[in-house]
Amino acid sequence: MKKGILGLVTIILVLALILGMKIITSDNKSYTPEAIRKKILSAYDYTNYTYEYIQDGEKTTKKVRGNIIVTENDKTYSWIDGDAMSMLTIDKEKNTYLMTSLNSTTKDLLYKKDFIGIKASINSYGNNLIYLGDESFNGRNCLRIRAGEDTEYLIDEETGFVLKYEASDGTLAEFNIEINNVTENDVKLPDLSKYDRVR
Repeated sequence: MKKGILGLVTIILVLALILGMKIITSDNKSYTPEAIRKKILSAYDYTNYTYEYIQDGEKTTKKVRGNIIVTENDKTYSWIDGDAMSMLTIDKEKNTYLMTSLNSTTKDLLYKKDFIGIKASINSYGNNLIYLGDESFNGRNCLRIRAGEDTEYLIDEETGFVLKYEASDGTLAEFNIEINNVTENDVKLPDLSKYDRVR
């Protein structure tokens, strides 16, 4: 009887030890600067999503479907077709629009899939990217990253998108992401009949 109880206690202790090791291992994530960079840049693999940016109470929404990017807030509307190398800008306050042809230089400047030029920013930090731990934000599991000495990001662990940006100077921006929700209708060229064309 004592051997049976001792055996049962031993099995329970071994299982508890294994479970404890798994919990400790899963909680002790480690990311190298290269792994962090790779995770963040993986967001650029997505070609259908809505990305919202809120700063100082103003919301800007970017919708991406394939090579078309639509960015809109209360004052402006921008439509970029990367394949056709064209861009439409609507000034909502003046009820005017401007259609522009893009060259490779202007395309590189304008045809970005995020709001803060994250590719250039992340590459500029080199190996000065540090994983600080996990944090929940808007229902998503995020990686808290310090970049350089004074900037922190919350990176969506699943998609790699930046969901929060904080700098030591007090600059704060929050983002929201939805994947695979943009229809062709969402990014079609808008009706321009109610706007005046700027020459």
